Amino acid sequence: MPVLAAIPAQAVSWEAIDVLRNKLTQAGVRVVQRDCSQRGLQGLYHPSSDTLVVCRSHRSPAQVWDTLAHEATHRMQRCIGGPISDRKHHRAMYSALARSHPAEVRSIRVYPRQQQLAELEARYTAKLPPRDVLQLFDRYCGAEVRV
Repeated sequence: MPVLAAIPAQAVSWEAIDVLRNKLTQAGVRVVQRDCSQRGLQGLYHPSSDTLVVCRSHRSPAQVWDTLAHEATHRMQRCIGGPISDRKHHRAMYSALARSHPAEVRSIRVYPRQQQLAELEARYTAKLPPRDVLQLFDRYCGAEVRV
């Protein structure tokens, strides 16, 4: 996984969103959009049903991308049965996210300790350029990888 010193803001197109959604669907993931009643919830991934939900609360393509890429990361973690990043990069990922998106780091701390690494990876990956996210998805959930 690429580790960045700083995570730049990304301009994301609906086309990139469609490409990731199509990759997810081709991998067998059911991608749906729903009204979500839980406050602050942007989306979720249900591994048992292999369903990814994007809440209808988003106001821009960038917000939709962030949620879709975040939840796709949880699918990648499922594809390989654990973390998608090398342990030696976790501190740098955390630092880069803390500098560029401090609210994301604060929200990670709310999760139980055993879920924090998965959340760090998902939040970090969602900030990467779409090209990188799509490559990561192909690497971890491509045709040669079976769930």
